[in-house]
Amino acid sequence: MPVFGSLDIHDDVRRAIASGIFTAITNDISEIIYEHSLPTSNGASLFRWNFINRNVSANLGGQFQTSYITRGPWKFLLLFEQTLGFTFSIMTEKNFARLQRRLPRGIHYLEALTSKNTGYDVVEGQMKLDFDESKRDPSAVEQLRDQLLNNVAGIVKNHILILFDYDFSRVVSARAVLPTPDFEIAYSEDWSNFLNKHYVINKTSIIKEMIADDAEPLVKLKPEMQERVADDIVLLPVELEAVNY
Repeated sequence: MPVFGSLDIHDDVRRAIASGIFTAITNDISEIIYEHSLPTSNGASLFRWNFINRNVSANLGGQFQTSYITRGPWKFLLLFEQTLGFTFSIMTEKNFARLQRRLPRGIHYLEALTSKNTGYDVVEGQMKLDFDESKRDPSAVEQLRDQLLNNVAGIVKNHILILFDYDFSRVVSARAVLPTPDFEIAYSEDWSNFLNKHYVINKTSIIKEMIADDAEPLVKLKPEMQERVADDIVLLPVELEAVNY
């Protein structure tokens, strides 16, 4: 089988997506909690996806077609680059690994989007445990793919998944991968060097109930905010266990 050689996009695109994710997690949530004097950050792990979607869309400056796809109570950002014929979506490394181990009962949108990512050599095998293709109706997968791509103006060839990992509230890695329909990886490209530098402050002060929830280190405010607040710090919780993001 052929090897997927390279992802032919400009570094500005890589930077736009990677930095959009970084800013959402490292800065945006902590800023809004500070500005509204919120005593807790409940739900921040889900709410920050609104910032990710906004930042990435804005950073791309119209270079990609963008649409927001509804899956139950969840909406995810779908990007399309017409010249390549590739769609793009974003997910955490943790959630992708979860999907590799066990699929939800209903067809996940990533199954449909990657259904045409076939015919390539695999560079990373997946942790196959309960992945049972025989339980999936190919016609149902195809139907869902058509629904997801209904507003895409162009011929879609492959789907690229942008994966990121984070340590507490700091993004530590980002990469673009080409998943196969079995959620193996046929191509992986590291985008970590396109992440911005994070803010680190040594002096800390904590809200007891926030530490009790997740036992995570604290997220510090940006330098200009430090002049206005001496001890108030924001903690972001671990991402919720949800299969659709």
